[in-house]
Amino acid sequence: MKNCMYKTFLKSFILFGIIVNGCKQENQSYSKKNEVIIKLDDSTKVSSIAEKKDSIHVKKEISFDIIHSFKEDASEKSYICFDTRLTYKTDNSFMLTKKDFGITDVDLSGTNYEGPGFSIYSYESSMNKDIEIIIIEALADIGTNWYYLIILNKNDLVDKFYIKEPRSNSEITQIKDFLSIFLSNGTLVFKFKKDKIAKYSTASPDLKSDLKYVYVEKKLNL
Repeated sequence: MKNCMYKTFLKSFILFGIIVNGCKQENQSYSKKNEVIIKLDDSTKVSSIAEKKDSIHVKKEISFDIIHSFKEDASEKSYICFDTRLTYKTDNSFMLTKKDFGITDVDLSGTNYEGPGFSIYSYESSMNKDIEIIIIEALADIGTNWYYLIILNKNDLVDKFYIKEPRSNSEITQIKDFLSIFLSNGTLVFKFKKDKIAKYSTASPDLKSDLKYVYVEKKLNL
């Protein structure tokens, strides 16, 4: 009788041990699965953050890839591009208006310019419609004399300044083939193609350059 009870107790103890060991292994397996899932989730989050950072970095640089020419209206003594107008005040000064709203005077008299006239362009970006860059190209008897730039943010004047070098020969080179403009981290970058620079133009050695381009940079307060 005692022997029978002992055998029954031993079988129960062994069975209990098997069940406990099985539960322990199952818990360890579940823990490892959880660990893998957590690691995968963390990896996904890191990847997602990296993608967002890359996306933000890409958006920081915009290209001014839309170029329009102003048309001269002699009867109005103006150069006009859509709703933007430069109207002569004197031979070397203009009033800049947009949708008939006065933005700024453009005084070019300091250059003592006596050339044949101007070609005027509007650079805009398909990525940012707010900013417009107006370029006044002063024509010379041969080629180009200088460039005057007006930077607008919607209807607000941001800046205006000259770029005197480098220059192209406007008689044989269109501005779109010579000049590309980018905005990167609040700095305008003007890229002038080296093989289009006129023979009479000399770029400052202080300017950045590479094999193909000379760079002029202008920090903006946008």
